[in-house]
Amino acid sequence: MARRLSLPAFSVFLILFSLLNDSVLCKTLKRDVKALNEIKASLGWRVVYSWVGDDPCGDGDLPAWSGVTCSTQGDYREVTKLEVYEVSIVGPFPTAVTNLLDLTGLFLDYNQFSGRIPDDFYKHPLLKEMFIEGNAFRQQVKPISIHKALEVSDAEFLV
Repeated sequence: MARRLSLPAFSVFLILFSLLNDSVLCKTLKRDVKALNEIKASLGWRVVYSWVGDDPCGDGDLPAWSGVTCSTQGDYREVTKLEVYEVSIVGPFPTAVTNLLDLTGLFLDYNQFSGRIPDDFYKHPLLKEMFIEGNAFRQQVKPISIHKALEVSDAEFLV
């Protein structure tokens, strides 16, 4: 005769199973995956060689991409920080960063970014920290808010 689990034991099993598999069941927002793949393509494989796998926030088998911090919101994960600093990136500001709508921190300091930061980026609703010193942007950097950190010392701005 087969043994049956009692209702309380089965409930505990279901709760534990769902908690243990939460990170596997959660997927990163498609818009964040798309934005990070565009950033990855623009920066080149040498800079982001550790960005492997399909999910930047990790998929259970692979960890989150280096420099990418995510938070879980219900059934999905969103990118909240991007830290790609001191890795000798040469080129324009990766405009796909503007599509990371839940970004609270951006750390691109001590690379060789050039060009312009899109004006709309300064209106980013959740951005609290932006470190871009040690780059060569072609504009004056606008403050993002009186309550937000913006580190631009040692940055070269070619106007």
